[in-house]
Amino acid sequence: MRLSRSVAWSLLPISMLLAAAAHTPVPTSVSAPVADFTQGVITTQVSLPGNPYDKLLSRIDPAKGNIQAQMQQLAGSLTAAEQQQFQAAAANLSPAMTIGALMLPRKGTLYCRGKEVRATTDALTYHLENYFNSGTNKGLLRMASQSSPQSVNYTYDAASVEKTWQTIVVTTTDYTLRPTTETALIAGYPSQKTTYTLKPGATETAPAQPGQLPSKPVALDVWTSRQIPQSLNFAHPVYVNEAHGITRLVVYFDKERKQQMRYEFAAVQVKPVTDLDLKVNTTAPVLDYAKDAMQIGAQSMALMFGSPQKASNTDE
Repeated sequence: MRLSRSVAWSLLPISMLLAAAAHTPVPTSVSAPVADFTQGVITTQVSLPGNPYDKLLSRIDPAKGNIQAQMQQLAGSLTAAEQQQFQAAAANLSPAMTIGALMLPRKGTLYCRGKEVRATTDALTYHLENYFNSGTNKGLLRMASQSSPQSVNYTYDAASVEKTWQTIVVTTTDYTLRPTTETALIAGYPSQKTTYTLKPGATETAPAQPGQLPSKPVALDVWTSRQIPQSLNFAHPVYVNEAHGITRLVVYFDKERKQQMRYEFAAVQVKPVTDLDLKVNTTAPVLDYAKDAMQIGAQSMALMFGSPQKASNTDE
Protein backbone atom coordinates (compact mmCIF):
# COMPACT_ATOMS: atom_id res chain seq x y z
CA MET A 1 0.00 0.00 0.00
CA ARG A 2 1.66 3.23 -1.14
CA LEU A 3 1.16 6.12 1.21
CA SER A 4 0.10 9.49 -0.19
CA ARG A 5 3.03 11.82 -0.74
CA SER A 6 1.70 14.39 1.70
CA VAL A 7 1.98 11.81 4.49
CA ALA A 8 4.85 9.65 3.34
CA TRP A 9 7.47 12.39 3.03
CA SER A 10 6.78 13.48 6.59
CA LEU A 11 7.56 10.01 7.95
CA LEU A 12 11.34 10.18 7.72
CA PRO A 13 11.84 8.01 10.77
CA ILE A 14 9.75 5.21 9.26
CA SER A 15 12.32 4.92 6.53
CA MET A 16 15.28 4.57 8.79
CA LEU A 17 13.59 6.23 11.74
CA LEU A 18 15.80 9.21 11.77
CA ALA A 19 14.12 11.78 13.93
CA ALA A 20 15.64 14.19 16.35
CA ALA A 21 16.96 15.47 19.62
CA ALA A 22 17.48 19.10 20.54
CA HIS A 23 19.34 21.06 17.87
CA THR A 24 22.68 22.63 18.63
CA PRO A 25 23.95 25.32 16.22
CA VAL A 26 26.96 24.07 14.30
CA PRO A 27 30.09 25.99 13.39
CA THR A 28 30.83 26.54 9.71
CA SER A 29 34.49 25.58 9.96
CA VAL A 30 35.87 22.04 10.02
CA SER A 31 38.07 20.79 12.86
CA ALA A 32 40.72 18.08 12.96
CA PRO A 33 39.89 14.74 11.28
CA VAL A 34 37.82 12.27 13.28
CA ALA A 35 37.76 8.49 13.10
CA ASP A 36 35.21 6.66 10.94
CA PHE A 37 31.98 5.98 12.82
CA THR A 38 31.31 2.26 13.25
CA GLN A 39 29.53 1.97 16.59
CA GLY A 40 27.64 4.25 18.91
CA VAL A 41 24.50 6.31 19.37
CA ILE A 42 23.27 9.03 17.00
CA THR A 43 20.48 11.46 17.76
CA THR A 44 18.86 13.24 14.83
CA GLN A 45 16.54 16.14 14.23
CA VAL A 46 13.70 16.58 11.74
CA SER A 47 11.95 19.93 11.44
CA LEU A 48 9.89 22.11 9.11
CA PRO A 49 11.57 25.54 9.28
CA GLY A 50 9.10 28.42 9.09
CA ASN A 51 6.11 26.16 9.74
CA PRO A 52 4.07 27.68 12.61
CA TYR A 53 2.62 24.28 13.59
CA ASP A 54 6.08 22.75 13.72
CA LYS A 55 7.39 25.48 16.00
CA LEU A 56 4.40 25.13 18.32
CA LEU A 57 4.16 21.33 18.41
CA SER A 58 7.89 20.92 19.03
CA ARG A 59 7.16 22.10 22.58
CA ILE A 60 5.13 18.93 23.27
CA ASP A 61 7.00 15.93 24.69
CA PRO A 62 5.36 12.55 23.95
CA ALA A 63 7.50 10.96 26.67
CA LYS A 64 5.55 12.93 29.30
CA GLY A 65 2.27 11.31 28.27
CA ASN A 66 -1.24 12.81 28.07
CA ILE A 67 -0.52 14.62 24.83
CA GLN A 68 -4.04 16.04 24.60
CA ALA A 69 -3.60 17.76 27.97
CA GLN A 70 -0.21 19.10 26.88
CA MET A 71 -1.77 20.55 23.72
CA GLN A 72 -4.58 22.18 25.67
CA GLN A 73 -2.10 23.67 28.12
CA LEU A 74 0.05 24.93 25.25
CA ALA A 75 -2.91 26.51 23.47
CA GLY A 76 -4.01 28.16 26.69
CA SER A 77 -0.56 29.64 27.25
CA LEU A 78 -0.65 31.66 24.01
CA THR A 79 -1.45 35.34 24.29
CA ALA A 80 -4.06 36.91 22.02
CA ALA A 81 -1.29 38.48 19.95
CA GLU A 82 0.50 35.12 19.62
CA GLN A 83 -2.74 33.41 18.57
CA GLN A 84 -3.36 36.05 15.93
CA GLN A 85 0.19 35.78 14.64
CA PHE A 86 -0.07 31.97 14.51
CA GLN A 87 -3.38 32.03 12.64
CA ALA A 88 -2.00 34.46 10.06
CA ALA A 89 1.03 32.27 9.42
CA ALA A 90 -1.04 29.07 9.27
CA ALA A 91 -3.46 30.58 6.74
CA ASN A 92 -0.72 30.62 4.10
CA LEU A 93 0.47 27.09 4.82
CA SER A 94 -0.04 24.14 2.48
CA PRO A 95 -2.38 21.50 3.99
CA ALA A 96 0.34 18.94 3.35
CA MET A 97 2.76 20.92 5.50
CA THR A 98 0.13 21.10 8.24
CA ILE A 99 -0.25 17.31 8.16
CA GLY A 100 3.52 16.97 8.13
CA ALA A 101 3.86 19.07 11.27
CA LEU A 102 1.23 17.00 13.07
CA MET A 103 2.68 13.63 12.05
CA LEU A 104 6.38 14.44 12.26
CA PRO A 105 8.47 12.59 14.87
CA ARG A 106 11.00 15.22 15.89
CA LYS A 107 13.16 13.32 18.36
CA GLY A 108 14.85 10.02 17.67
CA THR A 109 17.85 7.88 18.48
CA LEU A 110 19.91 5.51 16.35
CA TYR A 111 21.80 2.65 18.00
CA CYS A 112 24.45 1.57 15.48
CA ARG A 113 26.84 -1.38 15.53
CA GLY A 114 28.54 -2.32 12.32
CA LYS A 115 25.83 -3.22 9.81
CA GLU A 116 23.05 -3.21 12.41
CA VAL A 117 20.95 -0.24 13.49
CA ARG A 118 17.89 0.22 15.70
CA ALA A 119 16.11 3.54 15.59
CA THR A 120 13.48 4.77 18.00
CA THR A 121 11.26 7.81 17.75
CA ASP A 122 8.04 9.28 19.10
CA ALA A 123 5.39 11.30 17.32
CA LEU A 124 2.25 12.78 18.89
CA THR A 125 0.16 9.71 18.07
CA TYR A 126 2.64 6.84 17.83
CA HIS A 127 5.92 5.34 19.05
CA LEU A 128 8.10 3.66 16.45
CA GLU A 129 11.12 1.33 16.52
CA ASN A 130 12.95 -0.01 13.51
CA TYR A 131 15.80 -2.53 13.36
CA PHE A 132 17.67 -2.98 10.09
CA ASN A 133 20.67 -5.13 9.15
CA SER A 134 22.37 -3.86 5.98
CA GLY A 135 24.31 -7.13 5.76
CA THR A 136 21.18 -9.21 5.29
CA ASN A 137 18.97 -6.35 3.98
CA LYS A 138 16.29 -7.40 6.46
CA GLY A 139 14.56 -5.56 9.24
CA LEU A 140 11.90 -5.57 11.96
CA LEU A 141 9.57 -2.66 12.64
CA ARG A 142 7.17 -1.93 15.51
CA MET A 143 4.67 0.94 15.61
CA ALA A 144 2.62 1.42 18.78
CA SER A 145 -0.15 3.84 19.68
CA GLN A 146 0.62 6.56 22.22
CA SER A 147 -2.91 6.33 23.63
CA SER A 148 -3.76 2.62 23.62
CA PRO A 149 -2.04 -0.79 23.89
CA GLN A 150 -2.47 -1.45 20.16
CA SER A 151 0.44 -1.83 17.73
CA VAL A 152 1.55 -3.25 14.41
CA ASN A 153 4.73 -5.35 14.09
CA TYR A 154 6.29 -6.70 10.92
CA THR A 155 9.44 -8.01 9.30
CA TYR A 156 10.62 -6.67 5.95
CA ASP A 157 13.45 -6.77 3.44
CA ALA A 158 14.92 -3.82 1.57
CA ALA A 159 13.48 -4.82 -1.80
CA SER A 160 9.90 -5.18 -0.53
CA VAL A 161 9.70 -1.70 1.00
CA GLU A 162 11.88 0.33 -1.36
CA LYS A 163 9.09 1.56 -3.62
CA THR A 164 6.86 2.49 -0.69
CA TRP A 165 9.46 4.31 1.39
CA GLN A 166 11.38 6.02 -1.38
CA THR A 167 8.50 8.21 -2.51
CA ILE A 168 10.86 10.87 -3.87
CA VAL A 169 13.91 9.71 -5.79
CA VAL A 170 16.52 12.31 -6.70
CA THR A 171 18.49 11.40 -9.84
CA THR A 172 20.95 13.20 -12.11
CA THR A 173 18.39 12.80 -14.91
CA ASP A 174 16.02 15.22 -13.19
CA TYR A 175 18.44 17.27 -11.11
CA THR A 176 21.59 19.27 -11.69
CA LEU A 177 24.13 18.16 -9.10
CA ARG A 178 26.75 20.68 -7.95
CA PRO A 179 29.37 19.75 -5.34
CA THR A 180 30.45 22.81 -3.37
CA THR A 181 33.43 23.76 -1.26
CA GLU A 182 31.15 24.70 1.63
CA THR A 183 31.87 22.64 4.74
CA ALA A 184 30.52 22.43 8.27
CA LEU A 185 31.08 20.45 11.43
CA ILE A 186 27.80 18.58 12.02
CA ALA A 187 27.59 16.70 15.33
CA GLY A 188 31.38 16.61 15.35
CA TYR A 189 31.81 15.22 11.82
CA PRO A 190 33.27 17.25 8.94
CA SER A 191 30.62 17.44 6.22
CA GLN A 192 30.54 18.85 2.71
CA LYS A 193 27.57 20.36 0.92
CA THR A 194 26.20 19.30 -2.47
CA THR A 195 23.26 21.09 -4.09
CA TYR A 196 20.59 19.51 -6.28
CA THR A 197 18.41 21.73 -8.50
CA LEU A 198 15.44 20.48 -10.50
CA LYS A 199 16.05 20.84 -14.25
CA PRO A 200 13.52 22.97 -16.18
CA GLY A 201 12.31 20.03 -18.25
CA ALA A 202 11.91 17.74 -15.25
CA THR A 203 8.95 19.49 -13.64
CA GLU A 204 5.73 17.51 -13.31
CA THR A 205 3.33 17.68 -16.23
CA ALA A 206 0.33 17.65 -13.89
CA PRO A 207 0.17 19.76 -10.73
CA ALA A 208 -0.05 18.09 -7.36
CA GLN A 209 -3.54 17.49 -6.03
CA PRO A 210 -4.91 20.16 -3.67
CA GLY A 211 -3.10 19.98 -0.36
CA GLN A 212 -0.30 17.78 -1.64
CA LEU A 213 3.31 18.62 -2.31
CA PRO A 214 5.01 17.91 -5.65
CA SER A 215 6.77 14.56 -5.93
CA LYS A 216 9.85 16.37 -7.19
CA PRO A 217 11.23 19.03 -4.81
CA VAL A 218 12.59 22.12 -6.55
CA ALA A 219 15.94 21.82 -4.80
CA LEU A 220 17.91 20.05 -2.08
CA ASP A 221 21.00 20.80 -0.01
CA VAL A 222 22.74 17.58 1.00
CA TRP A 223 25.60 17.40 3.49
CA THR A 224 27.66 14.21 3.69
CA SER A 225 30.60 12.99 5.76
CA ARG A 226 33.20 10.45 4.70
CA GLN A 227 33.28 9.24 8.32
CA ILE A 228 29.59 8.24 8.39
CA PRO A 229 28.49 4.93 6.74
CA GLN A 230 26.48 5.28 3.54
CA SER A 231 24.26 2.43 4.79
CA LEU A 232 22.53 4.84 7.20
CA ASN A 233 20.97 6.52 4.14
CA PHE A 234 19.05 3.35 3.31
CA ALA A 235 15.43 4.37 3.38
CA HIS A 236 15.03 8.10 3.36
CA PRO A 237 11.64 8.93 1.83
CA VAL A 238 13.71 11.42 -0.15
CA TYR A 239 16.33 9.13 -1.65
CA VAL A 240 19.63 10.69 -2.73
CA ASN A 241 22.34 8.41 -4.11
CA GLU A 242 25.28 9.73 -2.11
CA ALA A 243 28.49 7.74 -1.59
CA HIS A 244 28.83 8.80 2.05
CA GLY A 245 26.56 9.16 5.05
CA ILE A 246 24.12 12.07 5.02
CA THR A 247 24.47 14.26 8.10
CA ARG A 248 22.09 17.02 6.99
CA LEU A 249 19.39 17.12 4.31
CA VAL A 250 17.30 20.19 3.47
CA VAL A 251 14.44 19.68 0.99
CA TYR A 252 12.79 22.68 -0.69
CA PHE A 253 9.29 22.02 -2.06
CA ASP A 254 8.56 25.44 -3.59
CA LYS A 255 10.50 28.02 -5.60
CA GLU A 256 10.35 30.53 -2.75
CA ARG A 257 11.88 27.86 -0.49
CA LYS A 258 9.36 28.62 2.23
CA GLN A 259 8.01 25.05 2.42
CA GLN A 260 10.90 22.88 3.42
CA MET A 261 11.95 19.91 5.51
CA ARG A 262 15.26 19.69 7.37
CA TYR A 263 16.90 16.51 8.70
CA GLU A 264 20.24 16.45 10.47
CA PHE A 265 22.40 14.78 13.05
CA ALA A 266 22.15 16.52 16.42
CA ALA A 267 24.77 14.49 18.32
CA VAL A 268 26.98 11.44 17.87
CA GLN A 269 28.30 9.44 20.82
CA VAL A 270 30.91 6.78 20.08
CA LYS A 271 30.35 3.95 22.58
CA PRO A 272 29.74 0.19 22.72
CA VAL A 273 26.27 -0.90 21.58
CA THR A 274 24.84 -4.08 23.12
CA ASP A 275 22.46 -6.71 21.79
CA LEU A 276 19.82 -5.23 24.10
CA ASP A 277 20.28 -1.81 22.49
CA LEU A 278 19.50 -3.38 19.11
CA LYS A 279 16.48 -5.39 20.26
CA VAL A 280 12.91 -4.52 19.26
CA ASN A 281 10.36 -5.95 21.72
CA THR A 282 7.45 -6.98 19.53
CA THR A 283 4.13 -8.57 20.39
CA ALA A 284 2.16 -11.16 18.43
CA PRO A 285 1.29 -11.25 15.65
CA VAL A 286 4.43 -10.29 13.70
CA LEU A 287 3.43 -9.79 10.07
CA ASP A 288 5.54 -10.08 6.91
CA TYR A 289 5.57 -6.95 4.73
CA ALA A 290 6.06 -8.96 1.54
CA LYS A 291 2.82 -10.86 2.25
CA ASP A 292 0.80 -8.45 4.37
CA ALA A 293 1.54 -5.00 2.89
CA MET A 294 -2.13 -3.96 2.62
CA GLN A 295 -2.94 -4.96 6.18
CA ILE A 296 0.22 -3.32 7.51
CA GLY A 297 -0.50 -0.13 5.59
CA ALA A 298 -4.04 0.14 6.93
CA GLN A 299 -3.01 -0.52 10.53
CA SER A 300 -0.07 1.88 10.32
CA MET A 301 -2.21 4.70 8.94
CA ALA A 302 -4.79 4.14 11.68
CA LEU A 303 -2.11 4.38 14.36
CA MET A 304 -0.47 7.45 12.80
CA PHE A 305 -3.74 9.32 12.57
CA GLY A 306 -4.65 8.47 16.14
CA SER A 307 -7.30 5.87 15.35
CA PRO A 308 -5.82 2.74 16.91
CA GLN A 309 -9.21 1.09 17.19
CA LYS A 310 -8.89 0.39 13.45
CA ALA A 311 -5.75 -1.65 14.00
CA SER A 312 -6.56 -5.31 14.48
CA ASN A 313 -3.63 -6.56 16.53
CA THR A 314 -3.34 -5.68 20.20
CA ASP A 315 -0.46 -5.99 22.64
CA GLU A 316 -0.75 -8.98 24.86
